[in-house]
Amino acid sequence: MILQTKILLISLLSTQCLLQTFAFTVQPSSFLQRTTMPTSTTSTTSTSNGNGNGMPKSHTTTTTALSLADIDMAEVESFRKLFYLWFFGGSGGGGIAIAAFPAMYDRFSAMRSLASSEPTLGGPTINLSPLCLYPQDIALKDFEKIINNKMTVEQMVKKGPQESFWAQRGYLRFEAFEAANKKCNPLALRAIFDALTKSTSIAEPDVAQELLDSFRGSGGVELFKGKLLKSKFSGYGAIGFLLFLLGLAAETSADALAKGWFPQWPGLENFPIGLVDPGVWTIPDYWI
Repeated sequence: MILQTKILLISLLSTQCLLQTFAFTVQPSSFLQRTTMPTSTTSTTSTSNGNGNGMPKSHTTTTTALSLADIDMAEVESFRKLFYLWFFGGSGGGGIAIAAFPAMYDRFSAMRSLASSEPTLGGPTINLSPLCLYPQDIALKDFEKIINNKMTVEQMVKKGPQESFWAQRGYLRFEAFEAANKKCNPLALRAIFDALTKSTSIAEPDVAQELLDSFRGSGGVELFKGKLLKSKFSGYGAIGFLLFLLGLAAETSADALAKGWFPQWPGLENFPIGLVDPGVWTIPDYWI
C-alpha cells in the first residue's frame, strides 16, 4: 500500500476518534425556528362592469413552509457527523495524494523516455511482459552485467549519496544503485531496481540483497521477470485502491452534506439532473 493510501486511512480513523471524543449537536437554524404551519390568506378586490357597478371578487392563497415536524433531527445529526468524518478525514490524505499524482506522472514519463537509451550491449532480449509498461525490452547482456556486479547492497549504500534520511538508515536508494553500476544501460537499471522494491526510490537492504543473489542463480531471468511483474501489479493495485478511497470519500461526503443540511431539497430525488432542475440555486430555500 502506497504512502498516500495509508495517510488517507489514518486521517479517516483520526477524525472518527475526534468525533467520539467531542459531541456534535444539531441546532435548528433560524429559518426553521421562524417557520409556521400551512396558512391561508384571503383578499377581496372589486371589479367594474360596463355600468360602473363594482362586484366583489375574492382570491384565496395558500402558503406552505417547512416545519420541524417534517424532519427527523436525529437523522440529520447522524448525517452531519458522517460528513465531518469523511470530509475532514479524507481531505488530509486526499490532498497529499492529489499533490503526489504529478510527481508520479513525471516518474512514469521519465521511465518511458529511456527507450533506445545508451550504453547498451545489445543482443537477445529477455522478453519482459508488456504489462510492465516499459518502452522496450531490455537486452540479456545488459541485465547480466548489472546482476553480476560483485558489490554488496551494503557497499552500494555506503558508497552512494548520503543526503537522504533513508540512505543514512542503510536503505538502498536508486541513486546509490545507479552509482554502483556506472556505464550500464539506464532502462535495465530501472527495471532491476523496480523488481527489488514496491517503491520507486528505496529498497530494504536485506530484501534487495536476497533478490539480487537469486537473480544470479539458475532460472534467475524468469524469477526476475516474475518479481518485476508482481511489483508492478502491486503498484497498480495501490493506485487503484487510492482512487477508490478518494471517490468513496467524495461521494459519501456529498451525500451526507445534502442529507445533513438540506434533506428536503427536491433535487436529491433525481440527482444529477436536480443540479439544473430545480437547480443548485434553490438549495438555500431548503437549508436547515
